[in-house]
Amino acid sequence: METGALVDFARVRPLAAWSLSAAALGGAMAFYLGDGAVDGVPMAAAMVCVVLMQYVSHPLNDLTDYELDREAAIESTRRRKPLVRGAIATSEAKGLSVAVAAVVVALMAYLIILRPLLLLPATFGMFALLGYNHRALRLSYRPFTELYLSMPVNAIAVAVIAYVGSGVLTAATVAVAVTFGFAASAFFVSMMSMDYPTDRAHGKVTTVVRYPRSHWCTIYPAIGLGVALLALPAVAVELGTTLGLVYGAITAAVFGALIVLGRSADRLRHRNLDDRVEEMASRTGDLRMRQLYISVVYALALTTLFLALEV
Repeated sequence: METGALVDFARVRPLAAWSLSAAALGGAMAFYLGDGAVDGVPMAAAMVCVVLMQYVSHPLNDLTDYELDREAAIESTRRRKPLVRGAIATSEAKGLSVAVAAVVVALMAYLIILRPLLLLPATFGMFALLGYNHRALRLSYRPFTELYLSMPVNAIAVAVIAYVGSGVLTAATVAVAVTFGFAASAFFVSMMSMDYPTDRAHGKVTTVVRYPRSHWCTIYPAIGLGVALLALPAVAVELGTTLGLVYGAITAAVFGALIVLGRSADRLRHRNLDDRVEEMASRTGDLRMRQLYISVVYALALTTLFLALEV
């Protein structure tokens, strides 16, 4: 096994958009909810658990998608797949997955002992991890996982870290967590559009494979914006009208940008279906990365906002 394979499995940019952003935002909200006093060790354990859960999902997913990845536009979309390039053997990837998963389970057990209410989100997290990546279930080969797996996992990560650190869970916490979940998952939907040709050829029935003429890359962040607007009163009640409006303005701007980029991803796929565009994968990959960076900036903006409120 090449040492670089361990780094490649991390996939730093998706890791930053999901678990690292969730850890930062959840931690900032814990400081805000706890008036600067947090339960540091358990919160740090929750952060590590969230990051490791995403990390281990990568080798698990690569094992499931090995044959598909060999034909996908990996290089042109700037992705690194250690199994495909032979940097790690299948047996080694399995052993790595088991070892990291064992650490995750141990951290979950520790946190559940401290806060028994965490049993439910922990159970869902393990279901999402194994259900999406395990060959027996292969939920990654079915549509709408972005709605019932990806978004909830990201939302739960933020809410759990905030709750573990502060011991408090408010309506505003849930609202912000769910909104982050939609923002962080938008690039995941565009990635499915990017991989449409290969996924379809291998029987991977993602949402865009099931509905290739849909505008799902546009609709998904639009749903997120709608949810955010509906939840805005709960946030405004907790933060106050002025800061609630600041939060709403930032959120609207972020989702507006995600919707515009999603619309471009849909148009590229439609033109590809009509044989009117070349290099769809690489061009959609660029759009996907812009969405990823926007979601990271969004998480950092909200993190700064909540830390400023605590001060």
